[in-house]
Amino acid sequence: MFSLDQYFEILINRVWTAPWADRMLAFVSDFGAWKIWLLLLVVLAVVFGNFRLRAAILAAGLAIGLSDGIGVNLLKHAVARPRPSQVEPGVRMVALGPAPCGFPKIAGLLAEPMVSFPHGTEGPEVSGQLAAEGISGKSFPSGHAANNMAMATVLILFFGWRGALYLPFALLIGYARIYTGAHWPLDVLGGFLLGLIGGILAVNVVEILWRHLGPRLVPALSLRYPSLLRSS
Repeated sequence: MFSLDQYFEILINRVWTAPWADRMLAFVSDFGAWKIWLLLLVVLAVVFGNFRLRAAILAAGLAIGLSDGIGVNLLKHAVARPRPSQVEPGVRMVALGPAPCGFPKIAGLLAEPMVSFPHGTEGPEVSGQLAAEGISGKSFPSGHAANNMAMATVLILFFGWRGALYLPFALLIGYARIYTGAHWPLDVLGGFLLGLIGGILAVNVVEILWRHLGPRLVPALSLRYPSLLRSS
């Protein structure tokens, strides 16, 4: 008897599929393909952003440390849930295609995505190159989902609707982790919840510290930014 978790995993991973989605969601799911560009954005924000943006980056780092570094790691060891690719018959593992030699990993978008079936196929074979094996590690909760929801929560609390522009990307990453066979839906929901909690905690810690220490350490800046969460 299927659980709802397994039911939606099958729908997202094997039914609601398309070649264009294989390519796009494999890229979205692959942190290694876009981490350099994300790091570049963070560096640019630190160098050219205002004080509130720098404070938001600090809060986001703390939020990720709380939600992923502590919450995700503890739960992964405590729950020890296998990934779909490790136990689920017919699961599709979808990965970004190989980048040409000498090109960054993002160039894999130009290649056919790699699709493999660690436990054999169910139904017609999916086109594309076949990868060799699934993903190692434990499944619950999703660190990708936790990290990106933590980031979205911090941005929303700092910048309101402008910060909410990151939320669709965070949700898409969670969906991509299910689509590519790396996680069960419940893993992603658990990661989102941890990210939300971590983001709220981190923002409150940074705000409290600023209100208490800011007037003593940098009084002029504190007058300009009495709260990190309100426009000056």
